Amino acid sequence: MSAHPTDLAYDPFSREVMADPLSFYKSLRKTSPVLYLPKYDTWAFFKFKDIMEVLSIGDNTFIPTDTTLPNPERLLQHNHGQVKEFELVEPFPIHTLLGSPHYEVLRKAHSKPMTPRSVVELIQFARERAVERLDLLLPKKHFDLTQEYGGIVAASMICHLLGMPLSYAQRVLDLVNRLSLTDPEKGGNDVAVTIGNSVELMRPFIAKRRAAGADGSLPLVDGLIQLTYYGRPLTDDEVAIQLVCVFIGGTETVPKIAAHGLMELVSRPDQFRAVCSDLQKNVPIVVEEMIRYCAPAQWFVRTAHKPVSVAGADIKVGQRIMAVFGSAARDEDEYDRPDEFIWNRKPTRLLAFGYGQHFCIGVHLARMELRVLVEEFLKRTQSFSFDREQAVRLPSSFQWGWNNLPVLIH
Repeated sequence: MSAHPTDLAYDPFSREVMADPLSFYKSLRKTSPVLYLPKYDTWAFFKFKDIMEVLSIGDNTFIPTDTTLPNPERLLQHNHGQVKEFELVEPFPIHTLLGSPHYEVLRKAHSKPMTPRSVVELIQFARERAVERLDLLLPKKHFDLTQEYGGIVAASMICHLLGMPLSYAQRVLDLVNRLSLTDPEKGGNDVAVTIGNSVELMRPFIAKRRAAGADGSLPLVDGLIQLTYYGRPLTDDEVAIQLVCVFIGGTETVPKIAAHGLMELVSRPDQFRAVCSDLQKNVPIVVEEMIRYCAPAQWFVRTAHKPVSVAGADIKVGQRIMAVFGSAARDEDEYDRPDEFIWNRKPTRLLAFGYGQHFCIGVHLARMELRVLVEEFLKRTQSFSFDREQAVRLPSSFQWGWNNLPVLIH
């Protein structure tokens, strides 16, 4: 018998929490919305408003120097009030681990294809990939909606943006999927290995792009190659490491939201019929609820570089904060009936893409891909169900989503 939240101290890496975090969150929002975890010297925040308050603090107060997704082994190493003074070391680390101004400089250098205007120009490519996959998959009558449909489309988009052949999409997807493989006993996973393998895969294409002149026509890569802010060009490895967030985040999240969202929608016949009555109008609306209800990312960590009192917590230098987005998405004070899927929920705020300085660079691309995946699927079939006995949702401290969702076409 699994432990009830009130019977077990919260630990994001415990088997019980990794198997079903939502019940823990529900209890903690009521009893301990701001919770100190002495084992990890970390403050966990479970309420929507508290997370926004914490993440709105700038001035390099919180920097992910212990990484945004530390393993339990790393969190067990307390900083004891000591953090390295912020400095840019060589080779440059990934920008998400840096404070201002370097975070913004490196982010801006590869953000051009993620702007709303640029994303509009990618719609046709996404739609062609979705149609291409459906032409192949629908005749089979039974396939994995997460991996074989959304996963390949999202990975193909990443290949397109990086100048990689689309034939690499399956390799990209397989590599990123390893990030979801959590140690069932100790929790956590080897993020460093996935990042290293991602850099290895991207490096030759970056070198090829540099040799071709990086004329700006492939802005995700060219912007970093052309960066002159530091008085020297970034190396190929440094360029690749800056692209890891797009490489992983752009492949991991969208397929899980789309597949899970369609499963929730089709299980509610009235809502399903309402959405299908006008796909062009209603899909953008229901996608917002899919993001709230189905986003798999559970939390991110930052390290305090300055003492600060926020949301009722007195945080010391070296302590970490854990913003539990998975809990905020079900906060009763932010959403009416938060545990229900309501396709046309009135416009509300979302934390699924983060908040503040580290707001997701790919938010516009993710929304566009979700709309295309859902709309194209529902254009082709509105008679389907899910093989839940074969569905797989691996225990995970971080990416708690449906890894496999087999769909049956009727």
